[in-house]
Amino acid sequence: MSYRLDPAMPMSAALRRVAFGELEIAHASLASPPELHSGVHSARKCLKRLRSLLLLIRPGMPEPVFASLFDRLNVISRRLAPARDAQALIDAVNKLDRDTVSGPGDVTIQSLRGWLTKRRQAAEHNLERGTASDAKRALLELRPAFAGLAVYPDDFTPLAEGLRRCYRETRKYFRQAYASDDAEEMHDWRKGVQHHWRQMQLLATCWPSELSARVEAARSLSQTLGDDHDIFQLCRLLATPTMTFGTQEETAAFLKRCRKRQKVLRKEARAKGERLFIEKSRPFAGRIEAYWQIASGGAAEPVVHLHKEDARQDNVVAFGELRTPRAS
Repeated sequence: MSYRLDPAMPMSAALRRVAFGELEIAHASLASPPELHSGVHSARKCLKRLRSLLLLIRPGMPEPVFASLFDRLNVISRRLAPARDAQALIDAVNKLDRDTVSGPGDVTIQSLRGWLTKRRQAAEHNLERGTASDAKRALLELRPAFAGLAVYPDDFTPLAEGLRRCYRETRKYFRQAYASDDAEEMHDWRKGVQHHWRQMQLLATCWPSELSARVEAARSLSQTLGDDHDIFQLCRLLATPTMTFGTQEETAAFLKRCRKRQKVLRKEARAKGERLFIEKSRPFAGRIEAYWQIASGGAAEPVVHLHKEDARQDNVVAFGELRTPRAS
């Protein structure tokens, strides 16, 4: 199923269709042991997409329902994180080795790569021992909760407000990151950019040519910020007193390469961010809402058929013990 909302469908039904699709993909990704590592990566991407969807529709949901679903997705993602995080740092070492001039820090790179490989193997062993099975069970338990997913009013209004809030927060993180030059602030900005990229994916059907280009721009920025964060993680690992990956001189040379690469990445990210987030939040969200209204007004038929769970005739959507009125 496509991670796209259909303008021709009632909004709540379109949201459930997308959510069910992501849950199914995540579960299937963890069900193939020979491909477990790539499956974990795929499943975690589905969980991130679901969190971005929830943030987009948050203004139209009861806050306890949003908080419960968001927390449950976070718990599953944290269970799967160690194996993927270990591989991400190996990739970061390889990128640094490829993108910077070799020198005295090479010994540290080799030692660090070997330690990270052992760490990844241990994490994969834990996956095989039951972590993946626990995650699959938790995903199945989430499906009934998402079966009642609904927004009020049942149109684009809450999404426009959710988009405005997320976009505004991301612009704020951008300013704070470069005012403080703090790695954690940069990481907050990266998370905001990731949500923005995925929310643009969800809404791309209302103007594919413009929003698909925005998706690619935000994805590229997210990758740059991700490389920056991975280097920060490597530096923090080397700064741990109990960890030794080379002599003091070799470690210092490696850290110098890291700082040099980070400087390049942050300059690149700033230029991309200034273009992507130049518009203020209210006019940006208003413009996307106008695109959606035009698209939904011209869409005669749904692009996909409803799930049977979506074909409700009543005017109330059950959500656990809570019942939320749906706009007629």
